[in-house]
Amino acid sequence: METAVAEARERLDHARSRLRLLAPSAQVERGFLRLDDLSNRLSAVLGATVQGRRQRLTEVAGLLRERSPQRRVESESQRLLALWKRLQAASPASVLNRGFVIIRDENGKPVQRRSEVLGGQVLAAEFADGTVPLKAEEN
Repeated sequence: METAVAEARERLDHARSRLRLLAPSAQVERGFLRLDDLSNRLSAVLGATVQGRRQRLTEVAGLLRERSPQRRVESESQRLLALWKRLQAASPASVLNRGFVIIRDENGKPVQRRSEVLGGQVLAAEFADGTVPLKAEEN
């Protein structure tokens, strides 16, 4: 009989537990727990999504800065300035300013070789500050 009482008590305890789970207050509490869980999950997903979008936005903003027309114009301006400086350094006026002289024949063409000069030929020596007439001596 004691086992029958113990089994009845056990069934009664089990029935009470089930009744507590089915009680409206328990269902409301479970609803709040589920709502809390869903809220936490939603918050985590939204946070990760926002962080990912911010990172992508930062990357795209960097790409736009690199490829902006203004940046390209600045880059090309620097390149053109460097080319212009090289061109200026190689110009005849720049060469003359460094102390060199350009010898020209009677037609104004530069004389490039000694073998082009004839004895008695009239030449002109062009300096940075002007020209001086010359006459080649006979060899």
